[in-house]
Amino acid sequence: MIKDANNLSSSRQDLWESLYARKGLKKFMEGEGFFTSRALGQNFLINEKVMNSILNSCHFPAEGTAIEIGPGIGHLTWLLLHRGLKVVAVEKDRLFAERLPEWRRRWGFDETQLTIVHRDALDVDFAALAGNLGVRHVIGNLPYNVSVPILFHLAYSDYRFESICVMVQKEVGERIMASERDKQYGRLSIVLKYLFHASKIMTIRPGAFFPQPKVDSVFMKFVPNPQADVEFAWQFLERAAHIGFLHRRKKMRKNLQGCLVQKRVLSDLLPEIEKNFDLDQRAEDWPIEEWIRFASFIRSCPPAES
Repeated sequence: MIKDANNLSSSRQDLWESLYARKGLKKFMEGEGFFTSRALGQNFLINEKVMNSILNSCHFPAEGTAIEIGPGIGHLTWLLLHRGLKVVAVEKDRLFAERLPEWRRRWGFDETQLTIVHRDALDVDFAALAGNLGVRHVIGNLPYNVSVPILFHLAYSDYRFESICVMVQKEVGERIMASERDKQYGRLSIVLKYLFHASKIMTIRPGAFFPQPKVDSVFMKFVPNPQADVEFAWQFLERAAHIGFLHRRKKMRKNLQGCLVQKRVLSDLLPEIEKNFDLDQRAEDWPIEEWIRFASFIRSCPPAES
């Protein structure tokens, strides 16, 4: 199942292989005395063939150091280490954070290959963490319930990763990839596709996970857009899109009334906005380029006096 299998003892090989089979994993978890947590959105991707296909398809490097978000038992972690990478694993679950070093020793990996950060990903300063360790890539199976906040946290981390490769719920992936006049189109599509070149790598069915989720997942790759202005996206573009999509069926003119963007009172700016934008359209009618132009226009306006 793994490359250079002869380098592992037969007992370690059996133990390794048990992690990637449903019955073996269940037995392993019972022996270790733990269960998955629904509250933390734990659904482990256990299909090794799928994981290797993902790593190959997204051209994930085989050297250097990568940050992995939510390693869990380490199904992906051990494959990354076996490929030659060093991994900085960000894990919220205390039990997994404590056991991962033990399992690393059991699988025969060196302690220099794996660093554990026991913390919620939303509380991690990724710029500092990556900068100190020279990390250029992020990978992870993001919990469904916090995948969008984590994506925005990474996007606004003030650090230009070469790639961010993550698993999200299929519905979230569709929202990210949606274009104007699509019912899935919105703030997520606009901001993330402004900041990144986003691509869908693969759809993963529930049968590849343990326990099985009720929905499909997608693995996505995000490569930073070198021309994107992160501060502009955070302060103006996301806020403008949020306002525009508060009431999807209302026209833009109605949605802008009574709203603020960085101390700019949009109601007061309506005469000027109407000269430059079609406010009889709905938010979903504006392509990303129009949203960027709109947010740039708002930024160019002076803030209201306090």
